[in-house]
Amino acid sequence: MTLRSLRSAFILNGVCLLAAARLTAQDYANIANTRTPLGEDSQQVNNTPKSLQAPTPPMGWNSWDNYGLDITEDEFKTQVDYVSDHLKALGYTYMVIDAGWYAPHLSAVEGDPYRYDKLTRYPTSVDAYGRWIPATNRFPSAADGSFKALADYVHGKGLKFGLHIQRGIPWSAIDRNLPIKGTAYHAKDIANPADVCPWWDATLGVDMSKPGAQAYYDSCYALYASWGVDFVKVDDMSRPYHADEITAVRLAIEKSGRPMVFSLSPGTTPIQARYHAQNNADMWRISDDFWDTWSQLKAQFAYASLWMRFSTEGHWPDLDMLPVGIVGTRDGNAGGARRSRFTPDELRTLMALWCMFRSPLILGGDVTKLTPFENDIVTNSTLLDIDQHSSHCEEVSSDSKTIVYRSQQSSKGETYVALFNISDGAEELSLDPEKVGLHFPLKAREVWTNRELAGVVHPINLSVPAHGSALYVLTSH
Repeated sequence: MTLRSLRSAFILNGVCLLAAARLTAQDYANIANTRTPLGEDSQQVNNTPKSLQAPTPPMGWNSWDNYGLDITEDEFKTQVDYVSDHLKALGYTYMVIDAGWYAPHLSAVEGDPYRYDKLTRYPTSVDAYGRWIPATNRFPSAADGSFKALADYVHGKGLKFGLHIQRGIPWSAIDRNLPIKGTAYHAKDIANPADVCPWWDATLGVDMSKPGAQAYYDSCYALYASWGVDFVKVDDMSRPYHADEITAVRLAIEKSGRPMVFSLSPGTTPIQARYHAQNNADMWRISDDFWDTWSQLKAQFAYASLWMRFSTEGHWPDLDMLPVGIVGTRDGNAGGARRSRFTPDELRTLMALWCMFRSPLILGGDVTKLTPFENDIVTNSTLLDIDQHSSHCEEVSSDSKTIVYRSQQSSKGETYVALFNISDGAEELSLDPEKVGLHFPLKAREVWTNRELAGVVHPINLSVPAHGSALYVLTSH
């Protein structure tokens, strides 16, 4: 069973948010840590807002969708160079190395003896205090046990450096019972044998009620800060929801003295934990791992509708990375190396949904091999402006075939309306501006065609292809 299918097997049942409804036993089961974290008398300690690190949805690139668990330094630098030269000016900033950077032999290749789903307690590189350090066979500039040289390279390109971190403490530290820096405690004092990630046997959870637990997380993030890390994607946090360790990481980042964007993964984050997620993370996954299939794209609308009103400045529900371009080259879970399976209409729908919802925009494919069409989609200035600067996204209507979203940018006097056709056949639709709070006459521009209509005084009739969308910018005439 693959990492992706293992994750899918552990998807928690969705829970509808009902006014004045009592939480059921299953609801509580969806939240791993219902006890008060860190020994406090009140959970209010968890709900003090963290400082603002991401005033707009983060944009960048992540290695997972194409390189899986074993990207090399040269491959990473190739993506960094391209983003710096071609995408940085548009706002793509964070360059993130995903899982496995600490495992010298870990592989996603079928049949490899070090394939991740064949191993338990697989060997990883740790320092004297049980903290992961880079695998030097893949990152030769980290011969000193540090990512500082690579982070400096990224920073020198005008970009920011990010890492995937697995929740908990590595088996490599537990088996050797390594000391926790600055304390009298050791790895076995804080490791929780009853709490292991269900899809990846990399770590044990940290029992935050134990002395030395917060000190361990503090030491890890102090180390990352010394390397120059700007972004951390912390996995096995949201499903189930580990409130105490999320709080611990948030506190450790603050103590490190270095600003870092804190991203929770994977989804679905339980809706009951929405205020804790808002106040402790900068972005959090609201769906399982997203790949290039229409069924998954269609399913994202339900997650977006559930979370839409809980998107606030600096705290972003995350629809996951964008599998655009070449993906799956060495990710054994993805179905093999290929160009994204999304059709042009589906790619338009993908970007319109992400940008109207204001999801973070993290590219996942090999950006050096984007087609002209793919490049045009991910660099469309109107889409990026909507993602970064619009507000008040709402679902105007939905049925089994169509969904309509509305948002706005008051400073520009613009209203945005996206019409999505989620059916398998073309649909004849009508955009009535008065139904989204506007009045005739109007000026309208359709984003995909860039066609402008002046003096609009009647509803706009249009045909939207299967799995496609239409996106309009409306302004008073």
